[in-house]
Amino acid sequence: MKHSADRSGLGFWSEKEVRLEAAHLLDQVDGVLNEESKQVTPFLSFAMREWTEAILRKEHLGFMVEGGFPNAERVRIVIGPRGETLETKDAEISLLWVRPIDSRVQLEHRQILGSLMGLGFKRDVLGDIQAGQSGFYIATTAEIAPFLLNHWILAGREKIEVSLFSEKPEVYPDQGEERRITVNSSRLDAVIANAFRISRSNAQEWITQGMVRRDGLVVSKAESEMQPGALISCRGQGRIKLLECSQTRKERTAWKIVLYRSQRH
Repeated sequence: MKHSADRSGLGFWSEKEVRLEAAHLLDQVDGVLNEESKQVTPFLSFAMREWTEAILRKEHLGFMVEGGFPNAERVRIVIGPRGETLETKDAEISLLWVRPIDSRVQLEHRQILGSLMGLGFKRDVLGDIQAGQSGFYIATTAEIAPFLLNHWILAGREKIEVSLFSEKPEVYPDQGEERRITVNSSRLDAVIANAFRISRSNAQEWITQGMVRRDGLVVSKAESEMQPGALISCRGQGRIKLLECSQTRKERTAWKIVLYRSQRH
């Protein structure tokens, strides 16, 4: 008798395209349950990863998360039948090293991602893009790597050289910027909005999309009160370390923070 994963969770996703992505992941789960064969997902956003992991735990399936980089934000999940041994190679990820042919040129994230999109690739075959010395490291599915090695020659208007990278990537560390912000309250959305200089509504959207973690745990409530010592991570944007707070004369809260801009995209 065939077993199907519970599909009631699809209602969590409001956008049709994202719901279709989630349905495809459930089809892969069904494949493991019924065919007892390993499956590997596309590269997943953080919110989709959390949702998928919850499904896999509910079905008592073994899984392994791999993104090509330590603490990768975009990852593939290898799913296996109960008792199956899972290995890093099962994720089928290739790491590419991209650098400009002209050594005087400095590439940017938007050039890298924009040129890949221009080649017709969807985001689900691409993992993190991280800056290194004089170029970028890019995690891709092993399936598309040969094409990129042979045909990807431009990033924006700049000519590039692409090679397969098999060693540990030497990515730039996050550069922290000490800053002082003042807020009406120490709510999570207010702190994020002021730290990243975005609107309060955009900060709330990051939170509802599952992009925000506090001390490693996803936070779903914008009104959560922040305390000194907390580390707030915003997927794809960076991290905020809350150092200390004090009250201003105008009854606002002043925070001393360190902002780490993400080197990933």
